[in-house]
Amino acid sequence: MTILKDPTLEEIKRYTKDENGVTFLDGEIIRIPATRDYMFKNLFGINGKEENLRNLLQAILKIKIKSVEIQNPELKRNYQKDKKGVLDVRAKLADGTICFIEMQVKDEHNLGERATFYICKLYTSTIESGGKYIEIGKTIAIIITDFSFFNRKEFHQIAHLKFEECTDPNKIVENELNEAESEIITDKLELHIIDLKKFRKIKEPKGELADWLKLIIGDEEGIYMASKKNEAIKKANVDNRILSLDKGMQDEYWYELKATLIRNSEAKALELEEKARREKEKARREKEKARREKEKARREKEKARKKQFEEEMKAAKEQFEDQMKAAKEQFEDEKKQFEMEKKIVKEQLEEEKKTAKEQLEEEKIQIVKKMLSKGYKIEEIADLTEINKEEIQKIKENENI
Repeated sequence: MTILKDPTLEEIKRYTKDENGVTFLDGEIIRIPATRDYMFKNLFGINGKEENLRNLLQAILKIKIKSVEIQNPELKRNYQKDKKGVLDVRAKLADGTICFIEMQVKDEHNLGERATFYICKLYTSTIESGGKYIEIGKTIAIIITDFSFFNRKEFHQIAHLKFEECTDPNKIVENELNEAESEIITDKLELHIIDLKKFRKIKEPKGELADWLKLIIGDEEGIYMASKKNEAIKKANVDNRILSLDKGMQDEYWYELKATLIRNSEAKALELEEKARREKEKARREKEKARREKEKARREKEKARKKQFEEEMKAAKEQFEDQMKAAKEQFEDEKKQFEMEKKIVKEQLEEEKKTAKEQLEEEKIQIVKKMLSKGYKIEEIADLTEINKEEIQKIKENENI
């Protein structure tokens, strides 16, 4: 079986595919799908492939196109500092419409901004200085993605510059409308997003666009069936298979595969490096956690020791205070006892002193009485006893001597 001979369904079952959608037979490349941008450009975007492009655009835009002119895909820069842009496919339709197609396999997370940049750049390039705005031609942007970017249900998404429903609270001026409200600001800007990821989820996709997309993604059975009913797809299929045999195209594929492997290897190395960094950081955090737990245990132990010391000090203080209180009470009791004893002793002394004084007085009286009775004069008694004369006189009177 030659490579350009139409395969049978049984032969197609022997085909294998790699992760990039490239078809192999016995280790040899059968088809490089048009999802690879270098294949897409060579299948639809170079001179000699106008019919492939015209028929694809007819299927996407649902219009009849007389002819297409493939143009330079590089976007003109007005200034040196302007961002450079190179499209996959750029063409001018017979009615003057400028159309470009971009194949995007990797999600760079900027599809909306990128599509807006390209379509606006092309749109403004259709008018020269001094030209009239009404003369600006229509520009159509077609982005074919192998990922889902916009949150839409359909795989073929079409967008225009449109009006939105106004939420202003003021009353709507309905009597100003002579016909239905305008929805599109201009039909000269049109964007098509073809989401291959959503397309692949359709169980049995139908229609001309679906058949072209089967060719683009390399759905061998789908291409087999579509080629039987659509001559344009059959021709484009042959072109795709011939291009897939080209050494330069295969080199491009192997280079892309090698670059992908290198990127994946570098990414893996970075991943491993990041993993090692995370593990190291994890070990550092665990070590720090262990240190904090150890420090926490030390502080708790110190706190417990301090608490125990404080409790012991409190107990010792309370014991000391109790002892001091008891000693004070004992001192007060002893003091009271001493005061009582002192008072008793004092009273005893006073009593003894009083008794001694009374005895002394009595003895004095007895001495004075004896001396008076013996005829001693008052003056003599006073000289001998040192008792004053008045006392002696008083004793004499009291005793009637």
